[in-house]
Amino acid sequence: MVVIELYGVARLRAGHDHVEVEASSLGEAIQALGARCPALSPHVVEGPRLSPSYLVAVNGRHLTADPDTPLAEGDVVVLLSADAGG
Repeated sequence: MVVIELYGVARLRAGHDHVEVEASSLGEAIQALGARCPALSPHVVEGPRLSPSYLVAVNGRHLTADPDTPLAEGDVVVLLSADAGG
């Protein structure tokens, strides 16, 4: 399983702080997230892609929105708003 952690608007829309999905790529994970949490479409999730205002951090190291990014069992994907800041 891959864990997708949700924050901010994505968490509010989904009604969950995280979702566990079976996926071997970021695109599969995003598509599974959209299927499990339909309220995320189209504002956060657009099929196998993220909306342009979102990125993910894979295992806290790799920032991307590329749906071809490989994922492995136990990976943690943190969904981030690209315009968030302090």
